[in-house]
Order: sequence, then C-alpha cells, then structure tokens
Amino acid sequence: MDLSSHWYGVCERHGLGLFAEPLNLLSNFGFIYVAIAIYRYWRTHEDIEARWIWDIKVLNLLILIIGVNSLVFHANPTQLTEIADTIPIVCFILIYFLSVLFRIGKCTKFQAFVCFTAFVGFSHVLVHQFPRALNDSIGYLSSMMALIVIAVWLHLRARPSSQYFMLAALVGVVSLFCRAIDREVCELWPYGTHFIWHACNATL
Repeated sequence: MDLSSHWYGVCERHGLGLFAEPLNLLSNFGFIYVAIAIYRYWRTHEDIEARWIWDIKVLNLLILIIGVNSLVFHANPTQLTEIADTIPIVCFILIYFLSVLFRIGKCTKFQAFVCFTAFVGFSHVLVHQFPRALNDSIGYLSSMMALIVIAVWLHLRARPSSQYFMLAALVGVVSLFCRAIDREVCELWPYGTHFIWHACNATL
C-alpha cells in the first residue's frame, strides 16, 4: 500500500512496515540526544541549576517528547500518532516564543501580550488561508519568520545574542525548505528530505 498520497504521507514511506521510514526514524534520535545533552549541561553547572529556569526545563522536556513522539509517528503513521507528534511541537513553539520575549527581548507583559497575540493570529491566518501550502508545512512558516525578525531586532540593537539567532534563522529556513520539497524530490531521491528537516530542527 502506497501511503505517499495520504494527507500525512511522506516521500520515504511506501509501505506499512514499522521500519518503512528508516532515515526519518533514525533522525529523530537527534532530538533525544540534544535533550539529554542540555539536561546534563545544566545539571553539571550549579550556577545554572540554581536559576529560575522552569521554562528552559519544560522546553527541554518537550524536545525529548518531540523526538519520541515523532519516532512513533514515523513508525506507525495514524491520525492519533500525528496528533501526538504535533501537540508537543506547537507547545514548544509557543513557550519558546514567550521565553524569548521575556528572557532575551526583555519585554513588558503588555509588549509580550501584543507580540504573542500577533504571532498566534498571523499563524492562524496563514494556516486557514493556505492549509496545504509548502507540503503541509505552512504552519511552521510563521515560526521561521519570527526567528528572522528576532535576529534582525537583536542585530539592530547590537545584542551579542543576535549572531546565534541569525544562525538559528538560517538553519530554520533550510529546515523548512527541506520539509517543503520532500515529495517533490521523490522521483529523484526515494528517501525524500523529511529526515533533513528532523536533523536541522534538532540542530536548531
């Protein structure tokens, strides 16, 4: 059974087996590795461990969950496993955006509310108006655009962190591009490029 035409299909899957997407499966271990590495990093630095970093800890837990749930989804793609794959990603994006506004942007509560509302509203409009655009990747476009805006804003204010966000934005653009062209390259490369999306996001 060819699942590539299904609404949640990816290029690499052309059958029903648990290991029908080997590269998509393996690439999810990047998230698990990153989550463990970050956890070990702050656990070995008492100055970091002592700080009020609940949001960082939640985000790190979500990275682990994203890796595990995405692995399960690509082993057994169903509507249920897709929902389980999507929810932690959405939670990560929203919490990360708020965290950046307060920790790096130093926004007031009102400024953060305005920016967050604009971000969520813009994301909703994009998905509603172009639901299948970019190979069903339109929901991630606003996140990558937000990274670019944050990077530019920090750069204009000569903040040292701007270089890291510039790099993150570049990785994000490459990542989204690889997800968007996954089915388009099927005839040339049967494994597709979805696994590169995983690898880039783990790096990001």
